[in-house]
Amino acid sequence: MSVTAASPQARVAEVFRSWQGEGLLLGKRQVFVRLAGCEVGCRFCDTEWAFDTPARVAVPNRAGEHLSNPLSVAQVVDLVNAADPLDAPGGLASVTLTGGEPTEQLELLRALCPALTPRELMLETAGLNGPALHALAPWLRWIALDIKLPTASGLADALQRHAEAFANGLPAGPEIFVKLVVDGDTPVSELQAAADLLRARLPSAPIFLQPVSPLGGSPALPAAHLDRLAEPLLAAGLDLRVVPQVHKVLKVR
Repeated sequence: MSVTAASPQARVAEVFRSWQGEGLLLGKRQVFVRLAGCEVGCRFCDTEWAFDTPARVAVPNRAGEHLSNPLSVAQVVDLVNAADPLDAPGGLASVTLTGGEPTEQLELLRALCPALTPRELMLETAGLNGPALHALAPWLRWIALDIKLPTASGLADALQRHAEAFANGLPAGPEIFVKLVVDGDTPVSELQAAADLLRARLPSAPIFLQPVSPLGGSPALPAAHLDRLAEPLLAAGLDLRVVPQVHKVLKVR
């Protein structure tokens, strides 16, 4: 790919290959491109360090080699190929574009997504920028919507912001699934509000209810409370699965 001086620059936290620990592609080998920066700032976030742009990014499989931020599109593609070589056994791994909140670097993603062809791409996002989802949809195979609940995320107006972002509909091309992180403080009323939103906007999408690992003061979630949280989603006829965050158990990032 030809990169000019005007090409957007990427603020990257890390690039690595591992196993997907959440959602629809659980257990699949993927390359993770973690972009730096996040204005959402959930209290349960386990990659809080990526809110700020690191000075350097490690090159996968090249001990001691680093690149300085920001990176060009071509450099990000090279990092992906270093993590998962083009001749890797089993074929090319798909790529998760994550963060932070990757849509905060929308112009970068507009250039990066086509440059990563022929790899299949998944965008992991809070989905609070509706136009960004539509803009990136032509290059995406999957969208992982991380719907923020007020108590678990610390964002009091989270569900209203989601409703506003989805007001003009969601893109029809990519396969969309939803993640809902809950903990012992999450009230059933928030799941009822989320169920109403999802029934209206994503009635057939797989919904992954994810008990958060005790982290940063988040209380453990008793099984009886988990059942109560699931009830509004089941009553709404949604395709619900309860799956913990497996990457934390496997310690693969």
